[in-house]
Amino acid sequence: MSSTVPSAGFLRRWPAGLRTEAWLRYSESRLIAYLFFAAIYIVPNVVLARTKLIWDDEFFTLYFSKITSWSELWRALGTGADQHPPSFYYLTHLIFELVGASHLTLRLTGLFGFAMACLCLYEIVRRLLGPLWAVPALIAPMASQILYYATEARGYGLELGFVSFSLLMWILAQHEKRKPWVVPALGCGLCLAVACHYYAILFVIPLAAGELVKAARRRTALLRSIDVAVWLSFLAALIPLLFFSPIILKARNYSAHFWAVPFWGSMLEWYPDTLARLPLVLLAVAGLTIALRLPKIENVKDSGLGLSPPVAMATCACALLPAVGGVIAKLFTHAFTARYFIATIPGVVIILLWGARRIIRNDAAGPALVSAVCLILSVQEWRDLRARQLSSLRELRSVATLLRGSGHAPVALSEISLLHQLSFYARRDLVGRLAYLADPHLSVQYIGHDTIDRGLLDLVPWFPLNIVWWHDWWQAHSYSLVYGYVGEWTWSTFAVDQVGTVQLLERDVDRLLLSVTRTKVPADDRTPTDPAGKPLLYDQLPQNGQTLCSMYMRGDDCPVVDDPKFGTRIISYPDSLK
Repeated sequence: MSSTVPSAGFLRRWPAGLRTEAWLRYSESRLIAYLFFAAIYIVPNVVLARTKLIWDDEFFTLYFSKITSWSELWRALGTGADQHPPSFYYLTHLIFELVGASHLTLRLTGLFGFAMACLCLYEIVRRLLGPLWAVPALIAPMASQILYYATEARGYGLELGFVSFSLLMWILAQHEKRKPWVVPALGCGLCLAVACHYYAILFVIPLAAGELVKAARRRTALLRSIDVAVWLSFLAALIPLLFFSPIILKARNYSAHFWAVPFWGSMLEWYPDTLARLPLVLLAVAGLTIALRLPKIENVKDSGLGLSPPVAMATCACALLPAVGGVIAKLFTHAFTARYFIATIPGVVIILLWGARRIIRNDAAGPALVSAVCLILSVQEWRDLRARQLSSLRELRSVATLLRGSGHAPVALSEISLLHQLSFYARRDLVGRLAYLADPHLSVQYIGHDTIDRGLLDLVPWFPLNIVWWHDWWQAHSYSLVYGYVGEWTWSTFAVDQVGTVQLLERDVDRLLLSVTRTKVPADDRTPTDPAGKPLLYDQLPQNGQTLCSMYMRGDDCPVVDDPKFGTRIISYPDSLK
């Protein structure tokens, strides 16, 4: 190693681990790098995956993956109520068949996909910037809010893994002596990425931009300079879109009043909202470089490495995908939310590490500093996720305790998240009192979108939830409790005073428990095209006994949210209601 990195007097002032050449020697070992990643990734994220409560979007994955036939799954997704490809749900279904359903196996796809992304980024940066700078590439994705998708039972984590794999294959395909399997692997990676989430099709744009730069740099005729095999591999990304086009077209029914309506500033918000602390890496390493007076020491073996013009173009275009996606969303799809553009992360990580290398200009201590900063930020990100999990569990237990102490009256929940989680984790006698009141037309009137209400009414044949039309509920109940928060995602508190007399019984932090005595039945505003909303699957479930979680998963994976040991909050009713 002495011929690789020149000796420097400053190293004598460093701790023993850096004063020796241990870091330089071990960081170049691919095996040691992989073992290091396994040590910091597997156990912490398995803990998160096993203990996190399932939430709204993940319940879609669970219930769709429990459908036993492909034709029935196709019919459910044909409602247009969900925009994930059926291939992702079928993969989760196969996992359940092989190893059983649990909180962990529900999230195996995310755990695997995120790990694949980190390892592919390691291999990419190893080829572009050298093995020393590849080590922080393993950690950098975990230092952003993207770490959340490692334990999310949706297609985003797996999509990130396959787009990172595709980028690696495309970079390998740049070499004249590429191996024959590289281009087919590129096409396979792109196809599988789109099969996890449709928006992965956008990743073809940066790869195509890089190919155009490569073709323009060749001193031959344009047609002869085009790499036909690579361009043909890009077409593989269209296979899922063509195969699932009937489902995709049905989803257009939801675009008119979609919940995530794009605006021109959406693309700018993506970076601070998604990257969170990750840009602090550049600020931290710049400050440490000045404070420690690091000299410029370049790794002789890596001195010729860097971003070639085609790779630089592809990387920059990848980092700008939220801007491209924002324009497409505004003009065509009418749907924009940050997680749709998770494929941006490979470009951001590569540019960040390239920038850190340019700032530090020290290939001995620089990668170690960046790795340390990324590791600290990733630990903090993990702690934040863990704190949110524990807070969610405490909050759900508080809600269950409050509702159990509210007597025996029926309860209309104004937020679907509570119905999802209470229906799954609470005992059946409490769940039997709960319902979510849906009305797409009132939802549009009061909060501007109907995605939740229309989707739930469409999916009641496959979801074990008590979803009832607003009109039908009040026609059947002269008295009911209404519970939930008042905010931009709930509309029932706007309309409840038009039903009858409303009284406040309890305030639970930011949620209200109301009593409503009906004085008139609201008008039935359904149209012939509206879903009937008959809760068929819910009606087949027992009204007492074990939780839905215990039916769907192993009992040891199910947290208790309404056990008597948590106490009971008895609600004091006004004399007029007794």
